[in-house]
Parts: sequence; C-alpha cells; structure tokens
Amino acid sequence: MGIQRATEHIKLAIKDGAFPGAVFAVSMNGAIETRAVGHVTYCPDSAPMTPDLFFDLASVSKVVSTTTCAMHLAEVGKFELDQPVTKYVPEFGQAGKEKITVRNLLVHDSGLIAFRPYHLSHTEPATVRAAIWSEPLTYPTGSKMVYSDLNMIALQEIIERTSETALDRVFAQLMSRVRVEDLHYRQGALEREDLSRYVTTERAEDWRRKLREQRGTFRRASYGPANETGEFIQGEVHDPTATVLGGVAGHAGLFGSIGGLGRFIVALLSGEIVSTQTVQTWTARQSNLSSRALGWDTKSPEGSSAGTLMGPRSFGHTGYTGTSVWIDPDTGNWAVLLTNRVHPTAQNTKIIPFRSKFHDALWAND
Repeated sequence: MGIQRATEHIKLAIKDGAFPGAVFAVSMNGAIETRAVGHVTYCPDSAPMTPDLFFDLASVSKVVSTTTCAMHLAEVGKFELDQPVTKYVPEFGQAGKEKITVRNLLVHDSGLIAFRPYHLSHTEPATVRAAIWSEPLTYPTGSKMVYSDLNMIALQEIIERTSETALDRVFAQLMSRVRVEDLHYRQGALEREDLSRYVTTERAEDWRRKLREQRGTFRRASYGPANETGEFIQGEVHDPTATVLGGVAGHAGLFGSIGGLGRFIVALLSGEIVSTQTVQTWTARQSNLSSRALGWDTKSPEGSSAGTLMGPRSFGHTGYTGTSVWIDPDTGNWAVLLTNRVHPTAQNTKIIPFRSKFHDALWAND
C-alpha cells in the first residue's frame, strides 16, 4: 500500500537525519488518511509527532494564503493581473520597475533579486518595504524566472491596499467563510502561552533576540528545548524577513496543522473559496520560461519534488522549513508533507531528494 511505503520512507529518512519527524496526509480516490511518524526533536524523550501540531509552513504560505487572497480579490475585481504594480503601489515604480505587472510578481519573472538579508540592516516593516520599492532590476522583466520572496511581499501590499485590510485578516475572513480552521499567522506570544503544539525549528539567532527585546514580543528568554548552544525558535516565524515584517508577510509566516491544510485543499478544489475556473486558471503553467503558474508551481518534467507519478497538470509548492503541498487536479489526489527539517539547523538539506521519493512511494502501483 502506498501509505505504508511512504511511512517506511519517512522512518528511513528520520534514521538518516533528514528531519526528526513528520506528519503527512494523503487523499486517494476521495478518502483522506493521515499519519504521524517520529518526534518533534531528535531527543528520544521529546514529544511524538501528532496530527494536531502546528508547523511553520514557510513558503507554502505564498500559495495557501497570499495567492488565495489574491485569487479572491482578482475574482471580485479589486485588481487586474496585467495592470502595473504601480497602479496599486505607486512607490514600487522606482529604479526601472514601472512596467512590472501583478502577473510578473506571481510568475516570478519581475526582474527582482531572489533574496536580500533585510534582517541584518532593518528592524521595522516600513523600512523593509521602502527598501524593496527602491530595489533595481537584476534582469529584464519577463526574460526569465527568478523565484523571489520580494515578489510576494509586493503582492501582499497590493492585497492590503486594494482590500483596505491586513493580509492576515483577509485570509482569516476567507477561511472563516469556508469553515477552515488551524491556519493562522503569529505576531507575538503571551508570557504564559502554551507553545507545546508548535513544532520547534532552528536555533534563535542574536539578531532575533535583539529584535524581540526591542519590540517586547516573544519576550520569554527561551522558546523550545535548550542546550549548551542556546534556545530554539518555537511558535515564532522562522523566516528572517517575515520576522522583521512582524510575522505577517506575503512570502512566509503562516502556521498550520495537517488537518487545516487538508480542509483548505478540499475547499479550494470544490470551488468554495473561489470558482473552479479561477483555480484552473491560476494553477496552469503560464509560459515556457519555467514551471510557474500564478503563485503556484507546477510539476516540472524532471526533478520535481512531486516525484514522477503525479499527473502533468499537478500543482503545488514547497516550504523552506520542510513542508510541501502537491495536488493532482485530474485525479483529485493530493498529498501534504509537514516536517521541521531545519531543526536543529537549516544546513541540513537531505529533504530535497527525499520529497520526490516520498511522493513516488505514495502513488506507485502495488
């Protein structure tokens, strides 16, 4: 059985040190099954993985939240894909970026740089946004695909200005409407808050500790199990730029459980959030330059994290912390994999070859 094969692959990956544990859900022929394997840390005495745990979804936030909000707002006429970003965010049109459209942001061919370590030079959301607005092009718009967090942060600004509502509130309202729970952002933590449902990620860095002190957020000295090398991040967004942006960002910041993501996928595919035609349009490959759809990625012919057995129209996304979502619209089958592969360090990249093996194990014929 595919689920058992996939479970055995996870056990081998844990033994190999790819991640300390995993939770996954799979929908086959309309039946959804969930499994939890391993522990939340490599300590054998740590809590076991369970389906009710919250994971930092990292870049899966781009599609589950930001893209979904954009789909809805575009569908109701708040903005148009082929209009320039400057129509909605005039400050964005600096340093040669006047012709970048909303569509360019979504397919990652805007010309913006892939990443900038804003957390090393900024401590306020406003100055990060101002830095992005002043970024120059690093290649001609539309000439190639360079996956960039900056694109989705700019899209967040469009969402917030056209809806006159913060991204986390737009998303929460959409999810409430379709009764999807256990997907949320986190902007701070209460002193006595129980964080045990939040899976530990990487060690807290010096800049993060200083920012906590400056803002008075996540004020407790240690989150997560500590040892002689320091405390670990728990219940706080791992991504550095999302941290400086206050925990709510277009490219990262969403936390979720396996059940929450499963309910989201069911609602998305059934047309409850936006129309099925909108889903089809936004999840279709947009050009021959890359495998990118609008916000979403699609299965590439070779080297896809979806493996080799999902259908050619499959769409999905991965997250830096060790998360992924892949959906085959032709069969209705889908799989969600949640790990904290960045624990205790993001230098561990063994999950990269594992993902395709995991998905192929799920869908291989017995």
